[in-house]
Amino acid sequence: MIHRATSSSGLVRSTKWVYLLASGIAAFMTPQFVHHNEKRSKKYLPLKSSTQSTAMSQISPAHIETLSNQGYVVIPNFLSRELVEELRNDILGLRYNGAFREAKIGQDSTNELNKDIRIAETCFLGRNRPELIKIYGDDSVRDRPNGLYDTLDSLCENLTDLCWKESSTLLDKSLTELLYAYYPSGGFYRRHRDAIPNSASVLRKYSLLIYLNRDGWDGKKDAGQLRIHLDGGGDELPPGVKPKFVDVDALGGTLVLFKSDKIPHEVLDTNSERFALVGWYNRAVTASDIGNLGDGGTSDIVRVGMLAVALALVTVGVANIMG
Repeated sequence: MIHRATSSSGLVRSTKWVYLLASGIAAFMTPQFVHHNEKRSKKYLPLKSSTQSTAMSQISPAHIETLSNQGYVVIPNFLSRELVEELRNDILGLRYNGAFREAKIGQDSTNELNKDIRIAETCFLGRNRPELIKIYGDDSVRDRPNGLYDTLDSLCENLTDLCWKESSTLLDKSLTELLYAYYPSGGFYRRHRDAIPNSASVLRKYSLLIYLNRDGWDGKKDAGQLRIHLDGGGDELPPGVKPKFVDVDALGGTLVLFKSDKIPHEVLDTNSERFALVGWYNRAVTASDIGNLGDGGTSDIVRVGMLAVALALVTVGVANIMG
């Protein structure tokens, strides 16, 4: 987490310190800068698929065009039922082994636990995360060929041209953020946006959600829909504007993609346990980010220091910067 500084004596204490921080970025930006081969826990073993390698899911040009034009797209049955069940079982195993934490809200130094806004548990994902390798090694359903990580890397590649067309920047797969989200019965996440100006989350271009719920999920009975707000507001409904939204039932295998800075959304109250994968595809860091990261009153040297820390930490997910 970045703690936002109020003076040059806060986050950075000297030009030399900032220079040393920035000099270390290149080392941190290597995707495989952490290597661990710890013994696997035997507490809880995930179910193994009889087929260890299957064709990866794809999105069509029509899906990408819909995402571009309306800001979001819903793709049913993006993942097979078999893979959905394996991933849900992976969540159960990781929760059993203590890999999940209560989910927080907010950006940077404001990150906090607030059960009036969010009740959920999360587990950060990613290749070579030592805490996950310690539990299941490196041959989980996430890591195997054509498994979760390969599928989502391919999805990122499919969105790269759209990102360039819309913003003249490229997506950087090494900055992709992924996490499992578990909502207990009664869980929720009130209206919010995923990309906030003047924070590390501004790198987020496209948000993704894949439902991992059981067969037979009933939207009316089980609830927990994703509500996509289309009223033109931000974290709140604009004054005098009538609500306008689309609700997406949490049916297993469904993929939802939307523009992180354009679409406010929320998770409605759940009546059953709700399982999902959540993530963000981030654009590459640009020189202009140095001046934009941090509030307007922060000195240049502090902003440089903040960006250096962000660049170092973002290799294990911008979400980690925020808690």
